[in-house]
Amino acid sequence: MKKVVSFGLSMLFVALSAFSAQAQSFESVVSTSFDAQTIVKGYTLSSDDSLMRLGIRPGTLNVETRVDIKTLDSSLMADALPEDRMLVGNIYLFDILNKTSYDGKDFFFLEIAYPQDTRVHGKRRISFYNKVKLRWEELPSQDHPKTSSVRALIHLPYARLAIFEETIPEVGQASWYGYRGCDCAASPDYPKGSSLVVERVDDPTKTVTVKVNDYGPDREGHPERVIDLDKVAFKKLAPLGAGVIDVRVRLLQ
Repeated sequence: MKKVVSFGLSMLFVALSAFSAQAQSFESVVSTSFDAQTIVKGYTLSSDDSLMRLGIRPGTLNVETRVDIKTLDSSLMADALPEDRMLVGNIYLFDILNKTSYDGKDFFFLEIAYPQDTRVHGKRRISFYNKVKLRWEELPSQDHPKTSSVRALIHLPYARLAIFEETIPEVGQASWYGYRGCDCAASPDYPKGSSLVVERVDDPTKTVTVKVNDYGPDREGHPERVIDLDKVAFKKLAPLGAGVIDVRVRLLQ
């Protein structure tokens, strides 16, 4: 097994005239050669900045190959970034150069770390860039805030990868449920213990401050709902008979 770190400089020339103009973009590359012994043992590769890891299990590869992990300048894909999600960290690319070495039967482990912070954030997922559909597609991912990382599995021998964060919607619908008769709420975005100010969209004078003590509603089943209020809190905004009302939610710092 042989590991090489190199830095490549790619030049992109843009013709502003017959004689000029140029732009530069940088990438760092970590190359690892898998021989028969390494294939049997398996190996975990890391990007040059140590924030992205690719786990290859024993026997996943079949014949000798080189595996590259590149850390890309995000400006290279600026036009392809999704508008409804925010890029977190760098864009990475891994490549099993000898494609005959991978038959697709097993999977690779992915882990990408993100900057540590204390703010509440939207869901973070690892996505790969689909070159056929020309768009970023989510992988089944798990966000691990305690380690500030997202983990996923992938069945591809080549992929551009990145973490994208969903924005937390402020405006949407709220319903009510019977909990403990308190100014409390269930939220799909904010962790338990968060204090939120909820106000009616059509009458901002009607507000209530609630504490999150449950998860929900699930956005897959209720994409328009941003919060569920205990009936005591809901009645401070509208009669229970209203069922569902439009609200604005903000975090009380």
